[in-house]
Amino acid sequence: MHTPHHTSVESFAAEVATFLAIACLEHPDKHMHCAQCGTRIKWEVAFISTHCLTELCIGTGKITPVDVPYCPQCEEIPYERGCFHVRDGQNVAAQLAS
Repeated sequence: MHTPHHTSVESFAAEVATFLAIACLEHPDKHMHCAQCGTRIKWEVAFISTHCLTELCIGTGKITPVDVPYCPQCEEIPYERGCFHVRDGQNVAAQLAS
């Protein structure tokens, strides 16, 4: 899976849910493993800058750490930086926690 860039929090949350549902299998040890190769799924912390929809990735966005799942055998390590585009007043951390 890739670090979110130029996307909404809702789209990223849906992408994570889809990745875990389709690309991963839960093993008896309660850890997720890649459905393709069987490798245990890792989670990489990425620092995501939050921008208003009207800002085109410029300005000073609030930084939110986000865990990005990926298969270390089948995929590259996710980039350590990305960005969300949000509506005014939207709380990224609260949305990701739910």
